[in-house]
Amino acid sequence: MIKEENYYQSILQNSTLIIKVSGKICDDQKKVSNVVENIQKLLSTITKLKVVLVFGFGRQLDNYIKEVHNKESTKLNGRRVTTSIEIEAAKKISGQILIDIFSLCSKFNIRSFPIPIAKKDFIIAKKREVKDGVDFGLVGDVSMIDALEIQKLFKDHDLVVMPSLVLDKNNGDVLNVNADTIAKELAVNLKASKLVFISDVPFVKNQDDARISVINDQIAQELVAKDIIKDGMIVKVENALDAVNRGVDKVHIISGDIDDALLTELETEDGIGTVFQSKDLDY
Repeated sequence: MIKEENYYQSILQNSTLIIKVSGKICDDQKKVSNVVENIQKLLSTITKLKVVLVFGFGRQLDNYIKEVHNKESTKLNGRRVTTSIEIEAAKKISGQILIDIFSLCSKFNIRSFPIPIAKKDFIIAKKREVKDGVDFGLVGDVSMIDALEIQKLFKDHDLVVMPSLVLDKNNGDVLNVNADTIAKELAVNLKASKLVFISDVPFVKNQDDARISVINDQIAQELVAKDIIKDGMIVKVENALDAVNRGVDKVHIISGDIDDALLTELETEDGIGTVFQSKDLDY
């Protein structure tokens, strides 16, 4: 059974929606265009909706390191070890993606505000410390989000777009912060009603390779223990559970490979991906 669209649209009225789009989706102009067009449709039909779009660039950075430097990027438990060479490449790559998304926003008449690198006015981050002999290089961890400063942007804009690059609070160096983590922290601090992860992963699968439409801590931990949820997916699931536990109503995982996935997920009862949600929600 599918409830009427306006029922789900009413849930998002006067709320904040955080969307994270992976580098794999941003690498395909048709797919990222579909995401931006979906956002435009949401903004045009939902009263006072505010959207923050965070994008990743992992696919592009992996390809750059392999093609230019003939080596593989180093990752530990799904998290990237970032060198100075990779930071310089990330600046160029994220800048190009930001321009492409801003161009699409103009095409679909979205009042957008592009942020090339998040400064201390918006996100306070510090370089991750070496722990147990593991050095992640120029990787940052979020210390604080200045929700008030970001909210001010919505006075004249409907969509804020930013990469996962943040200035170090101590010395101003550019740090690479996991894009899923930035999206999660934004969702928590901006008191978003929903956080949506859009990548090439359609949903969380069970041990039979079938879709799990709704998931909780216990099920997720069991799937991690069985190595069904693994690699970069572990980071995504950890962030989703943390967001829900810290007040975000729902977190969605959907595939940007599917046309209108965002609209289908947010405006139909059955959805299309996997939902992490607060236990007391009845919708």
